[in-house]
This record gives sequence, structure tokens and C-alpha cells, in this order.
Amino acid sequence: MEQNQGPLAPENRKPRSNTALLALVVLLLISNIVMLYLLMQSRRQEESTQQKVEQVSNEKDNVTHMLEDMLAQYDTLDTENEQLRTEMEAQKEQITQLLDKVKRGQYSLAKAQKEAATLRKIMKGYVATIDSLNQANMQLTADKMDLTQQLGEVKGQKEALEDQAQKQQELISKGAVLYTTAITAGAVFLRNNGKQVDTQRANKAEMVKCCFTLGENRVTKSGDKTLYLRIISPDGQVLPASEPNNRFQFEGVEGEYSAKREVNYQNVPVDACIFWTANDKMRTGQYIVEIYEAGAKVARTTFDLK
Repeated sequence: MEQNQGPLAPENRKPRSNTALLALVVLLLISNIVMLYLLMQSRRQEESTQQKVEQVSNEKDNVTHMLEDMLAQYDTLDTENEQLRTEMEAQKEQITQLLDKVKRGQYSLAKAQKEAATLRKIMKGYVATIDSLNQANMQLTADKMDLTQQLGEVKGQKEALEDQAQKQQELISKGAVLYTTAITAGAVFLRNNGKQVDTQRANKAEMVKCCFTLGENRVTKSGDKTLYLRIISPDGQVLPASEPNNRFQFEGVEGEYSAKREVNYQNVPVDACIFWTANDKMRTGQYIVEIYEAGAKVARTTFDLK
């Protein structure tokens, strides 16, 4: 009986070997599953990171394009207003600095987007302002063309009006209308010491000086008289006064005056001068100078600039 049990010992150890093999297979399977899971997680993280990188890159490109577009639009804006030009140059400098920071990645994209939106809003304000100014300039140009046309019509009726004015002057010369016994007009410039110097050169002319003597008139009422000076340039236009409202009634029509002054008249001869200051370079040619009081022409003369 003891001899028969000896050979069975190896058979009793065989199931243990199979169990160990099975455990090893299970461990390998679990290991593979874990490795597969980790690999999938790694790929998900890589894809998420890639998406974030692409999103940041797209946001950076959007901000960059927005800032570059604003600079390009600023280059198309043009205005003669010096204050607007200075402000727009300052805005362009801010955009350029922000664009440089964004391109070099030295600035928060969220802050850059907010600042870009603010700068874009400011630029739209400038666009609206300049458009409004352009519309106003167009209206002023149209008004100027209308005024030039009116002056042209007046110039075309010059002979008829002068004839009518002459007849009226003859009728009222014995009445209350003032008249001049002497009148001179010409261009002057100022030296550094304030001295006035007569000139016939257009490029030196800074002012027009008209001096005259009001003659004795015992009929007209004494007191302050408003005298109007009209200077008509060689191109037929009245040189404008510094006052915004420079229109008055004379000889049955309404027109512009170049300057005016008050003179206290006591029915005896009195000397007076009226000055007009040029805002721009004067033209060459003949200028007509007229003095009006109470709607009637008091005197007329001419002077030439070379």
C-alpha cells in the first residue's frame, strides 16, 4: 500500500501549476487593460492640450487681425482738424504697442481682447465724427458755391447797380446822407516796433487801411454813426469780416461787409480810418474799397497789389 502512494505525489502538484499560470495570465490581462486605459487617457489629454493650443492660437490671430485692421482703417481717416489728428495718432500708438505685445506673447489674450474692443469702439467714434465733419464741409462748400454764384450775379449787374446808386446819390446828396471830402486806401504791414508801412506787394500785405474825411452836413442828425467797409478782391469776392454775422443792408440789397466802426459825428468834418486784417495771403490785382453809412454809399476808391 505504501509503495502505490509514492508515484501519485507529482500528480497532486499539477493543479497548483495550472493555477499559477492562470493567475499570471490574469495579471497580464489586467496590466494590458491598465496600459490601454492610461494610453487612452494620455491621448485624450494630448488632444485636449492640442485643442487649447489651437484655441489660443486662433484667439491670438483674431486679436492680431483686429488690431492690424484698426491700424489700416486709421490710415484711411483724414481730417484737417489738428486736435483729432493728434488724438488719432495717440490711439494708433496704443494699438501698435498692444499689437507688439500680443505678437511676442507677452500679454494676456483676455486683456488684449478687452483693450482691442475698447480701442475699436473709440475708432468708430472718430469715424462718425470725421464723417459728420465731412458732411458739414460739403454743406459749407455748397453754401460757398451759392454765395459765389450770387456774387457773380451781383457783379453781372454791377453797371446797372452803379448807375442806380449814382442816381440815388444825386437825389439825396442835398439831404442827410454823409459824404467824404477825401479817401485813401491801400495795404500795409507792421514792423516789429508796431509801425505801419504802406506796401503795394501782395506777399507783404497784412492789413488794408482806409482813411477818409467825412464832410460837413448840417442836415443829418448828429451822434454815433456806423460806417461799413467793403473790400472787393480782384476775383469779385468781398473780403470777409472777423465777425461771424457780417451782413448788412445797403442800396436795397443785402451783402457782406469787411469791417465796421462807430464814428461820433457832430455835423462838422471828422477824420476816421477803418482797418481790415488779412487771414491769408492776398491776391495780386485791383481791389475796390467802398464805405457805407445808413444803407448808402459814402465813398469809393481802389488800390492795386502786385
